[in-house]
Amino acid sequence: MEENKNFKKWKKIVFLGILLFWALFNLKTIGNILGKTFEIIFPLILGAFIAIILNIPMKFFEGKFKKKDGKVTLGERILAIALSILIIIFVITLVINLIVPELIKVVKLLINNIPYYREELNNLFNKLQTSHPEFNLSGIKETVNTSLDSTMDILINNLPSIMSSSFKIVKGMFSGIAQFFIALVFAFYILTGKDRLRKQTVRFANTYLKNKAEKVLRVFNMLINNFGNFIGAQCVEALILGGLCTIGMLLIGLPYAITIGVVVGVTALVPIVGAFVGMGVGAILILSVSPIKALVFIIFLTILQQIETNIIYPRVVGTKTGLPGIWVLVSITIGGSLMGVPGMLLAVPIGTTIHTLINEKMDKCEK
Repeated sequence: MEENKNFKKWKKIVFLGILLFWALFNLKTIGNILGKTFEIIFPLILGAFIAIILNIPMKFFEGKFKKKDGKVTLGERILAIALSILIIIFVITLVINLIVPELIKVVKLLINNIPYYREELNNLFNKLQTSHPEFNLSGIKETVNTSLDSTMDILINNLPSIMSSSFKIVKGMFSGIAQFFIALVFAFYILTGKDRLRKQTVRFANTYLKNKAEKVLRVFNMLINNFGNFIGAQCVEALILGGLCTIGMLLIGLPYAITIGVVVGVTALVPIVGAFVGMGVGAILILSVSPIKALVFIIFLTILQQIETNIIYPRVVGTKTGLPGIWVLVSITIGGSLMGVPGMLLAVPIGTTIHTLINEKMDKCEK
């Protein structure tokens, strides 16, 4: 009997060794298979994320619908999902209507003002040349004028190419919309049947994971809860940063304060790097009014971003998720290095779960 167990054990080790050996010499093939698999199941993964996000406002509405026995009917659950989706659509529509028209107006203004900018730069060069004849600025002047002319020529001559690229982008958007629709349907099924899905998950774990079922389910629930807490913390953080940006810009006297505050707040939903995207959009908007004010805005937001990244963000997210501030920064740094933006979004929930499990293990050992 003992020999039989040893034989099975060695058979598993040999099989895993052969599998690992084959994998080392076929990394490209494995990468292609994993990439294709991820592409196929991406709508389902996206659906699961949408379900987790929608579940946050949905729980609020379900709490209002619950009866004394704590149960919610299917109709009430569907209504809670619909209200959650409507809130998110309303926020997205509000942001788009606030930002896009202003961006289009500013880009048109910048293009139309290129001749004016060229004239102003020429006047500046002429004044500098008159006051400082020892400097030869003719080469710089010619380079600037050539660059502005080239910009105009590129915009005019490449208009058909730009239109063609736009068509490809639109085509890609339709493909993305189709995937998003599949994800939304999948999220709807998850949310409407979450009680049944929870029972099935427990049954599956008890059947196939045996003694480890309870621990695995606990870790899984912890991850889901931590992810929900993290999304909530990101929303609070985005409101704080957007609000501080708007107030600061109003105090300094910078234009487009409310619009840029909204842009910075929305882009801040992506940890750490999001505000820099908002900085780029804000700088373009202010550039149409004054290049100096655009520079002041960049300096202001850089300082605010440093305060937010190192002081406000770790405290807000750490308080909401239960992860100390220093480990929030560590988690996001590692997650961002490994997987970029998706890694940043997943890093804090995973880091919080690992941190909780380690502390529980240490507390158990100390008793």
